[in-house]
Amino acid sequence: MRKVSPSLSEKLKLKIIADFQFGKGAGNVLFPEDITIERSKGTNRIRFVYLADERVCSFRVKDGYLVLSLMGARLLYEKALGLKVKVNQDAEPFVRKGKSVYSKHVIEANANISVREEVIIVNQKEEFIGIGTAKIAGLLMKEMKSGVAVDTRKGVGEG
Repeated sequence: MRKVSPSLSEKLKLKIIADFQFGKGAGNVLFPEDITIERSKGTNRIRFVYLADERVCSFRVKDGYLVLSLMGARLLYEKALGLKVKVNQDAEPFVRKGKSVYSKHVIEANANISVREEVIIVNQKEEFIGIGTAKIAGLLMKEMKSGVAVDTRKGVGEG
């Protein structure tokens, strides 16, 4: 597939979605002027967004949400944006390998996390260790004593 520059309206659309999904200012952090996009073959819709030839995110067609790459999550993390889940030291090595986060290992979670939202996973020292999808609401993550809280998609340190 060929990478191309998005139109102004496409860039604005991406920024609006990012601000809605990850917080005000996220669109400017994730999508500066020099981004490129890759389109799907059949529908010609935006499929992937790149910054300096590294994927920032994917565009999930079924619901219109953005799915972060490690790079995209790191950009948000560095600007204190996005929804965070903090895990204890027992869970950290597993998250770094891309394993799920269980509720019993959650120390803190943003209260406004909804099911199926993209989350940034941090350790007890607030260091970025992974990204994933919330399986339960943020308010329940710390309260539950069993079950998966976050389905980790990619861990920092994973091969």
